[in-house]
Amino acid sequence: MQMEKLELYLSEAKIQEGIKTYAEKINTLYAGKKLYCIGLMNGALFFMGDLLKQLKNYIVVDTMSVSSYEKTNSTNNITIHKDISKDITGQDVLLIEDLIDTGQTLSVVIEKLQAKKPNSLRVVCLADKIEMHPDFKYDYDALFNFPNEFVVGYGFDYDDQYRQLPDVYIFRGE
Repeated sequence: MQMEKLELYLSEAKIQEGIKTYAEKINTLYAGKKLYCIGLMNGALFFMGDLLKQLKNYIVVDTMSVSSYEKTNSTNNITIHKDISKDITGQDVLLIEDLIDTGQTLSVVIEKLQAKKPNSLRVVCLADKIEMHPDFKYDYDALFNFPNEFVVGYGFDYDDQYRQLPDVYIFRGE
């Protein structure tokens, strides 16, 4: 791993503080209810794990595996490698995503989940590159706004590298 290519952007402490605050919101909104939590793998793995540990609700956990990137570029080709395995019909669902970049992948996933007729579908992402998706039409919660830079760490990767870093870094080239 070449750390000289990385510029610290968001510390682990700030990430955890944001997650704790958001978890309190979810605990209040869904108090006494069962909540189906669906994570988009592999990027949301760390965020999802840390968020779920903070929830006080009765949760059911599931994952989807979706891809649209090659190295630092979006392919505009969305592939669903693994769909959810639980029935979410009539359920309250929290979709957990790492990053909204172009919004294309998330749009496909949201439409697919809405077709399964949940009672409600709330979307949360750790990070949002809002300037990259001006036409994104869905409601969502974002813990942090990111610049239009390629980031790694805390689940974000470059060609399956750097994902395990506890902080988020701006990636400065190959």
